[in-house]
Amino acid sequence: MSEQKQQNLGGAAGSIIQILANLPEFLRKPMLQKRLSEFFDLAEPERQETIALALAAAPTVDSKKLSVLVKTWLEVLGEFDAEKRTAIFGVYCEQIMKQPQSLRSLDFQSLTDTFQLLGEREREVLVDSFKEVLFAFPRRERIVAAIPDYSKRVLGL
Repeated sequence: MSEQKQQNLGGAAGSIIQILANLPEFLRKPMLQKRLSEFFDLAEPERQETIALALAAAPTVDSKKLSVLVKTWLEVLGEFDAEKRTAIFGVYCEQIMKQPQSLRSLDFQSLTDTFQLLGEREREVLVDSFKEVLFAFPRRERIVAAIPDYSKRVLGL
């Protein structure tokens, strides 16, 4: 995909993320449930592209709005079974390896604080799935190195 096309798609993804973040919770949550369900029906290349676009777009969204959206996304993701959670975390890890710069612009403090707003059981389920992917990932030390220390402590890494 050309860089120009990637930027255009990233801008579109950013607009979609903005729209989702601006929705009230009662609309945002079912919308994310539907989108996540659809994600699992995608072929692997489309999953990779979807996550690549989300990672490229996330830094363009106001951190407060992104935190609201991420909280809802984590709540919804926590409702899926472990196999689906590990599948999506695996795609994120692969894309982070391909575009490590995507994490540098994110406000990890804010996102980590958002994660901590989840219930204890929700956090535990998500962390367990993330660790399962991380421990099986061939270059896990590069992923862990990209995570700020504050977030590592919260995740128990």
